[in-house]
Parts: sequence; structure tokens; C-alpha cells
Amino acid sequence: MAKQIGLIRLKGTIGDTNFYSTPNGGDLARSAGGGFKSNDIKKKDSMVRVRENASEFGTCSKIKKAFRISLAPFLCVRKDGLLHGRMMTLFTMIKSMDRVSLRGKRTVGNGLATPLGLDLLRNFEFTPACNVIDTLGASVNYDFATRSCAITNFDVRHVSFPSGATHMALSLGLLHFDFNALNYKLKMSAPFYIDKTYDENSFELSVEEPEIAGMHIAVLGLKFYQEVKGTYYLFKSANAVGVEVLGVEV
Repeated sequence: MAKQIGLIRLKGTIGDTNFYSTPNGGDLARSAGGGFKSNDIKKKDSMVRVRENASEFGTCSKIKKAFRISLAPFLCVRKDGLLHGRMMTLFTMIKSMDRVSLRGKRTVGNGLATPLGLDLLRNFEFTPACNVIDTLGASVNYDFATRSCAITNFDVRHVSFPSGATHMALSLGLLHFDFNALNYKLKMSAPFYIDKTYDENSFELSVEEPEIAGMHIAVLGLKFYQEVKGTYYLFKSANAVGVEVLGVEV
């Protein structure tokens, strides 16, 4: 590896040399070639582990994409370049909890059949810049039997509204997700709007049951708005849109 000097900075491959830039290393050059060859990866015995990892990675990638789409009503307004990588890490870790399948055939579904796998999903933060429970500053309890969420000990004065926001809206969602077939269905409650003068300390949200099989995942979404003449304008900043996993039921 060599560092480029001079006024002209090159990028690309010229002859046997690759020219490229890095965020911290500046403009560099190195010999072209190296790495794995596709035919070797497919056939060589020494590449078995590479093939196994690639197969499992591909499966996790498909699940990540489907799961993110399934929660689009909660997440679509957010521009979070890190969420893709964090969700890939999540599902890769869950897949690693699969102790019944051979390496290369481990699945997220089998990983979620373990207590550790379930805990990884339950505790994952989709929107770390807007933690819903912390923002509400209240007690939040979801009941799978009644498909309802009770919020108690709530005081709107403890909610930190983003500058310019007049309302926040809460939506309860119940997602049924089949991690093997990648079928999913999301049911959501109507948004419950709260302004800065709200004086109740408890309220309840409920949602219908999705009509397909799958793991039950209850989520609570929060969004901040500015109300102008009866129209609600959504805030899209990182601290204004959040979603929280309330519970997971097999």
C-alpha cells in the first residue's frame, strides 16, 4: 500500500495498480488483484466456511428487508443510514442462537425459538434517538390477551416536545411475522393525539388481531407534529419519530 502524492489524485485501476481514497487515510494506491475468485468459492473445500457464511448472510438480509418493510408505517419517515446495518447485526446474532441446525443452514426462526434470541428482538432499539418509553416518562404495559396497551402515571409536562411541535401522536401496532415464510401482517390503532394541555394521567390503546399466523410482536409508535389550522405537519427529525417493541409472543 502506498500513499499518492502530487497535485493529481487518481481513482480506479491503471495497469496493476488500484487508486482509491479513504475517509482517514487519504489517497492511497495498492497492487490490483487478490481476494477470492468466484469459482474457488463455489467449489474449493477450503471455502466451505465462506459458502456457509454467505448462505446465512443472504437469508438474514432477506428477513431484514421484509421486517423493515413490515414496520414501514412506523419507520418510513425516518432517514436513518445506520438502521440497515444495525438490523443486519440483530438478525445475524439471532440466527447464531440456532443450535439445532448445521452451520450454513441456521435460521432466524430457530434462533427466535430460544430465550436469548427472543430477548435480542425484544430489546432491540429501532430508534435510539427517540426512545418511546423514556419520552413518555410513564408506565407502559401491553396485554396480548386483550391486544391493548395501558399507559399510566403519565404527565404531559414531563414530555420534551421538539421545538415547534404542538402535538404528539401514539399508535399501537400488532405485527404477525412468519420468519420462515416471510409472510407478515400489521394492524395499527388510530393515532391518539396529545397536546401540551392534556391533563389525563392514564389512557389505553387497542388494536385488532392480524389474520395470519406468525410470531406476535407488539410495538408502540410515537410521532411529533405541529398543528396549523386543523392540519398536522409531521416532524421528521431523529428525536421526533420513535418505535418501541413492547413484547414478543410466540
